Amino acid sequence: MRHPILVAGAVVMIAVVGLPPMASAEGAPAATIVVRDGATQPVFDYDKAITEAVFVEVPLDTDGDGMRDRVRLEITRPGETETAGLKVGSLMIASPYLGDNWPDVPYHDVDPSSLRRQARGGGDEGYPEEGSWEFFVRRGYAMISMESLGTAGSTGCPDAGGPHEAAATRAVIDWLGGSGRAYDADGQVVAADWSARKVGMYGVSYNGTLPLAAAVTGASALRTIIPMSAVSSWYDEYRANGLVVAPYGWQGEDADIHARIVLSRRNPEVCAAAMDKLEREQDRATGDYSPFWAARDYAAKASKIKASVFIVQGLRDWNVKTKQGVQLWEALGGHGVDRKLWLYDGDHGSASAPQFFPAMRRWIDHYIYDVDSGIGNEAPVTFEDADYAVTGTSTAWPVPGSAPVTLPLAVGPARRDTFVDNGRNAPAEQLLEPAGHSLAYRTPVLTAPARLSGTPRVAVDVSVDNRTAANLTALLVDYGPTGADPVIVTRGWIDPRNRKSLTHSTPVTPGRFYRLRWDMQPMEHIFAAGHRIGVVVLSTDYDYTLRPLPGTQVSVRPTTSTVQLPLVGGRAALKY
Repeated sequence: MRHPILVAGAVVMIAVVGLPPMASAEGAPAATIVVRDGATQPVFDYDKAITEAVFVEVPLDTDGDGMRDRVRLEITRPGETETAGLKVGSLMIASPYLGDNWPDVPYHDVDPSSLRRQARGGGDEGYPEEGSWEFFVRRGYAMISMESLGTAGSTGCPDAGGPHEAAATRAVIDWLGGSGRAYDADGQVVAADWSARKVGMYGVSYNGTLPLAAAVTGASALRTIIPMSAVSSWYDEYRANGLVVAPYGWQGEDADIHARIVLSRRNPEVCAAAMDKLEREQDRATGDYSPFWAARDYAAKASKIKASVFIVQGLRDWNVKTKQGVQLWEALGGHGVDRKLWLYDGDHGSASAPQFFPAMRRWIDHYIYDVDSGIGNEAPVTFEDADYAVTGTSTAWPVPGSAPVTLPLAVGPARRDTFVDNGRNAPAEQLLEPAGHSLAYRTPVLTAPARLSGTPRVAVDVSVDNRTAANLTALLVDYGPTGADPVIVTRGWIDPRNRKSLTHSTPVTPGRFYRLRWDMQPMEHIFAAGHRIGVVVLSTDYDYTLRPLPGTQVSVRPTTSTVQLPLVGGRAALKY
């Protein structure tokens, strides 16, 4: 509950679930959250802040030592001499990257002799510079870093975004909400009696994924999350339509590898059985969607999310790909969750436009301290370009007016085009001009720009002529004027054995044609006038898929195969 204390011009003093405000040396109430012009103000002295370590008990024993696991927190909050009983909101970053005992983990082999079916460590896990601990503590927030299960000073074992990590993060939220149990370094029980029982979480990559894992556990003290470049489905991080794939730059990583990499707790050997279990259950042999992946599919559990969600997604992020943010956005919309989407034209990390952090701050103030920050009056979708400039907003994404346009890959008499896979030796960028190892189909030259907004899809009549398994990859390519290098706009993958079901594989008969349908990664892109839109079909995608020995022969019937492009303005926008 909040109590208006003073309104003077644009200044509002709010005492939150606390004792009556005390006068400061300047004569203004001290035990308050001060709001000016729709934002909390820096009224607390960071030099007087309290920093403490707390160990929250988790209702699990994942390392099998006969004791409940505990996760370590480091909390920095306004000093008690200033707050005088004021209850403050919490902002937390939960991370597996806070330890210094990093193991050397070999990655999976991605160069098998055949496709019989047989981690990225670290990265930029920070937050905006302006969003430092001091920035928020001075405005009346408790800032909390949580060392996730099995990492740094926490016990237990990581489980790659699974139910155990979700439960551990939820245990911390519950403690901040007034339930659960925690201890100090001496083993004494401590309570979060300073907590206003309102929690926000934010972070990049895995640090942005753990808030989602916690949010799908249902109603709690968690009021808002800001996942940046975050995983909304671990299946889509390491699999694609039945294929085993990797995040860009981390070939050979999988859920088990990532868990082993972040296992930085003391005596990590106690988690050996848990790590082996992850490796078995993730199933690199088939790539099928299974209960293992369903347990880590937060977008599918969006109906359980009660916190508001501000999604930040890079359009050129090939580590945590665009589908992660977009499918979460769509799922939240289907369940009436308060949501916002910030799409930036960049790779793995976070938005960088000057307007981003103020928007993030308005969002946090609104949902933690009920501040009328104006965030609710802003457009739900914001676009940031590669130069860190906000180029526009939208009421929805894909943008209104986007409609699917279906085009054949080729026109004319029926024919059969064939290529031989050489993807182990050549990355996709070298296969955009076909020379026997890919097929490329292009539209005529555009006479007007065409804006893509949404998820492209292909439907390809294809046969694998000489093997019983194959990778299949489709690339959407922007072909510029003569002499200009073509640019891969987006891509997608499928295993033909999953043509009927994502959960069960069906054998492929060599030489038999199948109608295969699959999606590419969602994208915003403008094809300029004078360019051509192209679709390239190849087999192995060197940087993403497993890489079998070259020689797989693939045939396509292009006149009956299609690409579906979500274009703003629909078919009328496509002008030759």
